[in-house]
Amino acid sequence: MKKLLCFCFAGLIFNGSQAFGQGNVDVEEILQAGLNDLNTYMGYYVEPAAKGFMYSMGSGWAQTAKTHGTLGFDLKFAVSGAAVPGQYETFSFNPAEFEKIRVKDASGPVQLPTLYGNPNANGTLQIYEGDLLIAEADIPPGIDIPVKYVPAPLIQGAVGLPAGFEIIGRFIPKTTIEDTEISQWGLGIKHDIKQYFEGINIIPVDFSLLVAYNSLDARYYINEVQGQVASMNVDTWTVQGLVSKKISILTVYGSIGYNSGSSDYSMRGTYQINGTSEQFVDPVQLDYEAKGAMGTLGARLKFGPIFLNGDYTFQEFNTVNVGLGVSIK
Repeated sequence: MKKLLCFCFAGLIFNGSQAFGQGNVDVEEILQAGLNDLNTYMGYYVEPAAKGFMYSMGSGWAQTAKTHGTLGFDLKFAVSGAAVPGQYETFSFNPAEFEKIRVKDASGPVQLPTLYGNPNANGTLQIYEGDLLIAEADIPPGIDIPVKYVPAPLIQGAVGLPAGFEIIGRFIPKTTIEDTEISQWGLGIKHDIKQYFEGINIIPVDFSLLVAYNSLDARYYINEVQGQVASMNVDTWTVQGLVSKKISILTVYGSIGYNSGSSDYSMRGTYQINGTSEQFVDPVQLDYEAKGAMGTLGARLKFGPIFLNGDYTFQEFNTVNVGLGVSIK
């Protein structure tokens, strides 16, 4: 049953390896509090990872405002990383939200670590049945990582169309890594709007609009034979106004826009606590949303067809994006 917590820890595949290695949480004890308490606790615990992934996936769509000419194209590999704000390193544990779980020696709300919290946090959760103490468990600590970022890799290509349009696609085919299966696709449209304003061509910068959608699906097979599987689905929408200026091999670009997303995490199958006859069917269902304004500043260096770009997006989870690719007009 420790893999149940692994899933709640992981929530996100790219943070999962550190969480899977923890192995120091008494999941069997926490489960005695019931599914409502488990989902409430884990909902708070994995929230920074869930939201961070949405912000990571919603960035990195453009490295210039200029659209390709007809049949011009680019292809790049990039990695985005959303920084977890300090306020998401802990959550307020309010006993009124829980049926059976209490924090030992705490008489009211207390701050506990999230997945991105203190890896050395200690303390004890107590589980009560009425006034009777039935179990105790260590408070789940944060994962031990050097930087508190939520990463999301991507493969992205773009093709120029007539009338100043450019279509952008993201695609990761269904890929299996050990017990994890992941796939991703996204579609964006960028359009040159400078062409519609007479006289604006004298301004030596490019302007465009971008609308993009991204979807990621992942499954973690806890026990494929027994039908125990955890699934993750993340969807994001991004709308941006882009501006850029090219100076020799350097292109400086920026944007303002809006990013929104939703994600759900579920665990399907039947699970039994070791040493008991009690079973849990489809025990975890977590849902999250994230949305807000965004602003990006970045630069691209282009050496022949090869380019390297990097940018920083200001939003609730500030995001760094670095990409390497090839571009042919």
